[in-house]
Amino acid sequence: MHILISNDDGFRAAGIQELAAAMLPYGEVTIVAPDGPRSGFSGAITTTQPLRLKHRHQDGALQVYSCEGTPVDCVKLALNTVFAEKRPDLILSGINHGSNEGICVSYSGTLGAAREGCIYGIPSLAISLDDTAWHPDFKSSIDYTLQVVEMMKRTTLPRQTMLSLNVPKDEPKGLKICPMTVGRFVEEFVNSQDGRGKEVHWMTGYQIPGDDPHPGDWHYLREGWATLTPLQLDTTNHQYLEELRSLANR
Repeated sequence: MHILISNDDGFRAAGIQELAAAMLPYGEVTIVAPDGPRSGFSGAITTTQPLRLKHRHQDGALQVYSCEGTPVDCVKLALNTVFAEKRPDLILSGINHGSNEGICVSYSGTLGAAREGCIYGIPSLAISLDDTAWHPDFKSSIDYTLQVVEMMKRTTLPRQTMLSLNVPKDEPKGLKICPMTVGRFVEEFVNSQDGRGKEVHWMTGYQIPGDDPHPGDWHYLREGWATLTPLQLDTTNHQYLEELRSLANR
């Protein structure tokens, strides 16, 4: 196999380094990741300035590149340069320092990179650990990533579908296959002042679930489970299409 790995924490982050090392037994591994942290960049792309791809080093079957752009830029650029002749067999994004369950799917650069791989039709997996420390214990994350990669090798993901794995900080109870939780963030800003007394706003907050009575990844992650969620590119509400058409035709 030839595996492309990206992230939104930067190519120097401990999570991507440990993930790459764990994937080397599968074959060739190429890291193409931002040159610094790009958390919260979702599907952002760079359109107003050129991108530079810098080869950092090679160590046997591991190649490491950095890109000045966003996580999605990294995957796009990799697929059009390093992998221009032959697509990778698998795209991994992570291991992210912090969870990406629930509505975080909409904001996460980790998910953005995996989603871009899915757009290209390449099997893609985002991996996130519910621990924001710079050097957390990634053992469980690696163990569950290996389990999911083996699952992916035994099947073909449905068209326009990617996977998102979230791992709790402590030893997981097991793996729970579940939907994402649609929630929202609350207490999103702390109001303060800069050195000149001008009002500024620091983004903070935390996520709460919506009113869906069925548990999802937000609930299970807090109960101590690793969660695996299939996500799809098509965000159309197909159930509402006919009603909307009838409204438009009145």
